[in-house]
Amino acid sequence: MPKIVNKTDEISQMVKRLSGIGITHEMICSIAGISKPTLYKYYDEELKLGKAQSTTTVANNLYRMATGEGREALTASIFWLKTQAGWKETDVVEINNVSDENEKFSELIKQVRHTRLSQKDSDKSTH
Repeated sequence: MPKIVNKTDEISQMVKRLSGIGITHEMICSIAGISKPTLYKYYDEELKLGKAQSTTTVANNLYRMATGEGREALTASIFWLKTQAGWKETDVVEINNVSDENEKFSELIKQVRHTRLSQKDSDKSTH
């Protein structure tokens, strides 16, 4: 026979408050002394409402900060734009065509080798 649950305003308010501050459903069940199925069956609206109200409060505060002034506003604005406006930080890697530089370097190496070889030849002939 299923357990009869006495849904009270006190437990409803507690579930809403705990859900709003991010307490896990498992912890709420432990505090309220109920199972997860009971929590979902009788207190589903409180779970949703608590989370929604808290998120609204935090979003309002973040928006107020982001539209304010000072260092707080900068941080809040960046966070807001990344999460709400789709902005993101990207690393840009530039790839240059280095074939010209490689050719110049190869030519320089050839000149150095040629110069050294010429100096060796001249050293042998003078000694």
